[in-house]
Amino acid sequence: MKKKVLIFVAIMLAALTAGAQNKQLANKILADHRLDTIQARALRLLTGFTAGTSYGEVWIRDFNTFINGSLAVHDKDKVKDMILLFFKMQGKDGNIVDGMIPKQKAQAGYDYIYADLAPEWAAHKNTVETDQESSLVQAVYKYVKHTNDTGILHIVIDHQTVLQRLDAALQYVHKARWSEKYNLVTGATTIDWGDVQPEKGWGVVINDHTKWCIDIYDNAMYAIALREYAELSNNKTYLTQYAQLKANVRKYLWQSGKYLPHLYLDGSPFSPGFKEDEILYTGGSACAILAGFHSPKEITGINQQMLTAAGKEKYATIGITVYPPYPE
Repeated sequence: MKKKVLIFVAIMLAALTAGAQNKQLANKILADHRLDTIQARALRLLTGFTAGTSYGEVWIRDFNTFINGSLAVHDKDKVKDMILLFFKMQGKDGNIVDGMIPKQKAQAGYDYIYADLAPEWAAHKNTVETDQESSLVQAVYKYVKHTNDTGILHIVIDHQTVLQRLDAALQYVHKARWSEKYNLVTGATTIDWGDVQPEKGWGVVINDHTKWCIDIYDNAMYAIALREYAELSNNKTYLTQYAQLKANVRKYLWQSGKYLPHLYLDGSPFSPGFKEDEILYTGGSACAILAGFHSPKEITGINQQMLTAAGKEKYATIGITVYPPYPE
């Protein structure tokens, strides 16, 4: 659900941005009641906070994606308690866990994390990703915007306020997942906004085979988090960091009207003859639009790339992620 919703938002955003010059198109989209049906069906799925009924975990990236929907169907205090649970599981270095599950159901084989502040829960961290911290910042921002409950920012958890803990989460990324050469966020090689690496070993855990890189998804998510934390904290320093990140994304990742899939730091995991640069990353591109990295003209171009890719793929859905697919 998370990926389909984000792609859909990006396409809608592209169309509505173009609508400044084409009000007829914008009005047609806004008057399309099928979108209301889609939203109503989506809300019926949000019976809890997991990514789906087949999952026992609550993942922060999914929770962040549908939190506005959760606030529409659940009591706000129930949503707030789930947000605060992630802070109770926060690492001493500021890192945010990936997912949480009731302790008695923790049987998936992860290297589970436990915390005295949340004794009934077990958590785990997908270490190949660098979006957990950004996702929590965004989730808190959406919660505050939806409820006007700024009091959550001043709740103290183990001698630190939520606002201080959000800052620690952002600082963790800057310290532990940062390229000094490019001044951009780093992570393990995954496919677009995916959370599994192609190297040997368990795909969600960094190991000796991991190939480190820079990609648009992690950086766009971090940029959104910087911008939103700046507003929550009224600290304009983070807007300066956002501007610097945007400039470096444009310099190193945005090439010939599309995003470079990966800027490798220690070599590619793929064969030398593989032309990875030709692959379109729709997920990271959607997040880049939401991060405010693009002009209306560029958004129109990105949207057209997505539509063209979908037109070439017989079985494409609104959740198409990359085109063409990676070879087996």
